[in-house]
Amino acid sequence: MVKRLGLGGGRAALAATLLVAGGLLCGCTDSPPPAPTAAHGPAARVGSDTTPTPTPTPVPLDDQFEYLPPANTVLATGSFQDVTGRASGAVTVRVASDLKLDVELTGFSTSDESGVTIALSVDRFGPSAGAPTVPAVDLPLGVVYGAGGDTAFRIDTEGRRDRGDLSYFNSLEVVHEGGTVVAAAPLTWTVPDFYPGLRLVDSGPADYARGRVTDYRGRPASYEVWGNDNPGAVARRFGITLNQLLYLNPQVRRDSGLERDTRLNLSVDYR
Repeated sequence: MVKRLGLGGGRAALAATLLVAGGLLCGCTDSPPPAPTAAHGPAARVGSDTTPTPTPTPVPLDDQFEYLPPANTVLATGSFQDVTGRASGAVTVRVASDLKLDVELTGFSTSDESGVTIALSVDRFGPSAGAPTVPAVDLPLGVVYGAGGDTAFRIDTEGRRDRGDLSYFNSLEVVHEGGTVVAAAPLTWTVPDFYPGLRLVDSGPADYARGRVTDYRGRPASYEVWGNDNPGAVARRFGITLNQLLYLNPQVRRDSGLERDTRLNLSVDYR
C-alpha cells in the first residue's frame, strides 16, 4: 500500500499553456507558429449578419514553457546511490491524476529510524558534481520514519515561481536531523528543452545591468547583481527576453526587483 503525503496549495498552475504539450513531450522541436492569416471561405454578403471567424493569435514562443503533460506522464527517474547503506530505493516523478505532481519512492528503506526529511535539491552528484546550478532553495517534501517503504509526496504547483517546471532540481536528498545529507538520488528529467539553441552573449555593462559575469567552459554561467540592476535590463544585456531569463532563474519573481550581490544563472545547459 502506497502512503501519500500532500504538499499544500491550490489547483495546479501547469495548465496555463496547452498548445505545445504534445510536440514538446514527444521530443519534437516545433517550428515557430505561423503569422495570423485572414480567415478562409466565402466572403460575407452585403447586408448579411455572417462574419468571418477570426484566426487565433499564436502563443508567443517566449511564453510556451508552461505546459500540461497528460496524467501519469513520467517526468523524472532516479535511484539512491549511497555507499554507506543509509538509504536505498527508486524515485519517480510523474503527473498525478488531478494534474498535480507526485514524487514516488519505491522500495525505499533507510537505517535512520529517527526520521529523515525528503527534499528536492539543486545539488549535483555523480558525473555532474561541481557544475553550475540554479541558486534556488531546496523543496522539502515530507518526513519518512523507520524503514520507509513505498511513499508518494504530492506537490501542488499553483503559484510557484517555476510555473510547475521542476526540472532545475538535480536530485532527491535524504536529510538527517540537523541538515546532514545522508543519501541522494540524482534525477534524470524527460522535460523538454523549451528554448532549444538558446545562447547568451554578454554585450557588456549597461544601465541597470552592471553586474559581474562568471564564465564556465567559455560561456556566461552566472551573474552577480549590482546596485539597482533590474531583470529586464539584465536580459537585454545578454540578448534574451525577460521570460527566458526567468526560465533560467525560476527563483526570481517576475514582479520583483533584484537583490544586490545575489547570483543569477545564465547557463542553459546547467539550469
